[in-house]
Order: sequence, then structure tokens, then C-alpha cells
Amino acid sequence: MNDYLDLDWKYKNPHTYKIRVLEEDIDILGHTNNKVYLTWCEKVSWDHSSSLGVRPEDYKKLNCACVVISSENNFLGSLFKDDNAIISTWITKTDSKLRLSRCFQVINLSNKKTVFMSNVNYACISLETFRPVKMPPLFRECYRVTT
Repeated sequence: MNDYLDLDWKYKNPHTYKIRVLEEDIDILGHTNNKVYLTWCEKVSWDHSSSLGVRPEDYKKLNCACVVISSENNFLGSLFKDDNAIISTWITKTDSKLRLSRCFQVINLSNKKTVFMSNVNYACISLETFRPVKMPPLFRECYRVTT
């Protein structure tokens, strides 16, 4: 999964996911729409979670989930149709009770430049009440800092 360790990652141990920009990713300005980067963040986040031992079906079984409560997104460059890029994620903070944070980074593979950075904060909530709840043991065990 980490075939791209030689790139200029913000942290060591990136969990990576390869991207090819598709026609439907392009907006009226001719480059990748900003919302597509957020979709990529979600994809790599689920891929990373699964590799750590937490799958989408676990969220349903445990009746709780980690949901976005805030994010800071920095668009540092552009990607265009047929560009190849790589997105990475890390868990950068967790209190192992209620909150965790992730960092995301997208690098354009043609010039090896970072085009997107994001820091996202999550909270664990009940899927019944949508109110905060303590992380279940599976989350506390699997969601550890990965930087």
C-alpha cells in the first residue's frame, strides 16, 4: 500500500490510495472540483480504517461512528483530467475517548508537488441519538496515532 514513501509527505508512514482524475471530477474551471478532494479523503479514510481493523459494518454493528465535526482544507495546486495523484492519511491525534484527528495530503505524481492538505477533526457519536458517546473498545484499540 505504501509504494510512494519517497514522496515529500508531511509525516512518515503514510497510508496511501492512488487516484486518476476522471472527466466527471472536472468542474467548469477545467480542473478537479474542490468537493472531489473531500470524496477522496473519505475513500482513503475508509481504506485506512479497514486496514487498522475498523470496517463500515463495524460502525453499524457497534451502533456508533466517528463523524466530521470540523475541517481545514488547503488547495495548493490543481489537478486535471487524466492526472495521476496519490492521497495519504494519518491519524494525528486521539484522546481514545471521544475525538480523533486526521491529516490528508494529495500529491500530483507528475511533478511530485502537494496540491491539497486537510486537517479533519472527528467525534464519536451514537447512530441512534446522533449525540456524542465514548469510543467503543474496537475504536480505542485500532484508532491510534499513525504518524
